[in-house]
Amino acid sequence: MTTIAVPAWLPREPELKVTEASGAVLTDVRAAATAVSDVAEWARANGAPADFSGDAAEAADHAVTRFAADTDAVSAALERGALAIDEFLTAMRQRRSEREQLMERRQGLNDDRDDLLRRIETATEAQVPALQAQAAQLRARFDDYHHDLTSWRDRVDADEQKAVRALAAVDQLAEGVAAAADPSRADTTALAAELRRLGTDTDAVNAWWNGLSQAERNALLISDPDLVGNTNGIPTGDRDEANTSAVQRDIEYLLAKQASGQDLSASEQRWLENAQSIEKAVAQAGSVKYADLGVDAFVMAYQPHAFGGDGIAAVAYGDPDTADHTAVYVPGIMQDGTQIDENGDQALNLYEETVNSMLGEDPPRHGSVSTIAWIGYDSPNFDPESTMPWDLVDSAGDVSHTVTEANAQAGGVALSQFVDGLNSTHTGGDQPHLTVIGHSYGSTTSSYAAAGGMDADSLVLIGSPGASEGVHHASDLHMPAGQVFVGAADNDPVSWLGGEHGLFPGSWDDSVGLGADPAQHDFGATVFAVDNGQEFHGPGGLVEVGFMQNHTNYFDDGNPALASMADVVSGNSGAVVDTGGRTQAAHDYLYDWAGSEVRHHVVDPVVQTYEDVRDGAVQTYEDVRDGVGDAVRGAQDAWDDAWDSVWPPRWP
Repeated sequence: MTTIAVPAWLPREPELKVTEASGAVLTDVRAAATAVSDVAEWARANGAPADFSGDAAEAADHAVTRFAADTDAVSAALERGALAIDEFLTAMRQRRSEREQLMERRQGLNDDRDDLLRRIETATEAQVPALQAQAAQLRARFDDYHHDLTSWRDRVDADEQKAVRALAAVDQLAEGVAAAADPSRADTTALAAELRRLGTDTDAVNAWWNGLSQAERNALLISDPDLVGNTNGIPTGDRDEANTSAVQRDIEYLLAKQASGQDLSASEQRWLENAQSIEKAVAQAGSVKYADLGVDAFVMAYQPHAFGGDGIAAVAYGDPDTADHTAVYVPGIMQDGTQIDENGDQALNLYEETVNSMLGEDPPRHGSVSTIAWIGYDSPNFDPESTMPWDLVDSAGDVSHTVTEANAQAGGVALSQFVDGLNSTHTGGDQPHLTVIGHSYGSTTSSYAAAGGMDADSLVLIGSPGASEGVHHASDLHMPAGQVFVGAADNDPVSWLGGEHGLFPGSWDDSVGLGADPAQHDFGATVFAVDNGQEFHGPGGLVEVGFMQNHTNYFDDGNPALASMADVVSGNSGAVVDTGGRTQAAHDYLYDWAGSEVRHHVVDPVVQTYEDVRDGAVQTYEDVRDGVGDAVRGAQDAWDDAWDSVWPPRWP
């Protein structure tokens, strides 16, 4: 009997227990290391109090110095521990990739085995030699797979043992002291100084950062997370690690202070709100609403004390360093770090719409997407810490910037630098298709960035109060031909403010305004359809319906504006239908509304009152006439009852 030896079916290798979620451990350790590092830095900077002298001063200084040294030892130990965990997690990412390749090989080998078995079942005697040779080749491939799988398992074990040894080497105070004194320890002071020197040259920052050792990057992430997390040109993953550690550090510190019974000051309360809003923005990527997207969130900016406590914040959904299509969403007035979660929800809506839009094409189109909510400039806003009259004056001055362009101009520079950073950190061949979407005052900010040479592929302006000073036509925004898009709801009062002159041309307010209305037909942009929103009347309607609904609904599900923006973001801008734009000046919408208000609140009530009076007078006349008639008829009946109808009466 002829025998053909076929190798045994290959089982699936279990998943590694160390997943991307394990990165939370590294975040925790880094946050702890950063907190300890901050304490050590404070201790080194503070010796004896100023009013101490003599032996008391020397004793105090000695105590603080010893405390700083001990704290630095703990910091060094945590730094080593964080590095060990970081290296282990990096190795595990590589091992997961290797495992996926092995499992693909396994599937192919099992398929070839099943195919060979089917052919053996129907083989003739003459086919046996060839089948035996094929079986021998298959066994050799199976042996190679087993060898490679064993080597992979050995690498996983080696990575684990290396991490264990590294952590065990700094689990004693003496070992921490030795680590702190190690001459090979990264000089974070010099590293931070160099990073600051490179400044806004995002290509240079990226090259320098990638040239550091893992130990140097790790040390800088711990010592200066605020610097690393907010420097354009540093890869998104590293910015996220730095900022996430900083957010966790701040929340733990402030909540611990509250838990101890201390009241937070107004600035500390605002600080906590900024940090918690970032936390919410990250968490909502995994919420029930967006869970099916399977999208990761990255904290790309976190400066809670910027702009008097308004804060700077940016969260990306999807990794912009690897995305094929990236969008930066720039919100408008009254938006600050405490609203990053709300703006993040709009960015997630855009992400979902963009992915679905590509899959809905015929044939379906695939590509990775990243949408970023970016509050990186001083949006006109009330100062949350205003309490005294002079503070309130300053706050009013901040909000008044809504009708000036100072904040937008400065914000345009910051936005352009952020976009430069995205271009510098993108990896893997072609640059992404990069879209900037500016809403409300953020559209003016985005226009300033574009007019100044921002390196983006498409620009979308929605609910715009004006396209910035000096911009008279879409060509002034320096986007590729046909890549300026505008959406403006007729019942969005902010979109009524655009124009080359003030609301009253030739008068005192000619200098007030934010530039040309980009929704005008002759501006030259592609104006897409939007939900125009409901009409409204009175101050309450202006706020509740005009500003709170019509001005903020561009990202809502079902609004045609969202579908058009998704087409632009995905690079399918040819599908965007141009409505032709406005032929009526933006200010005319305001004048028409003001006229309608006069009619609604004055003319119509007067006319109604007149009609009510007229109708009442007619009714009164008719009532009197009818009443008199009834009285006459009643008197006649009474007369008839009292007197005979024949006169003189007939007596008996």
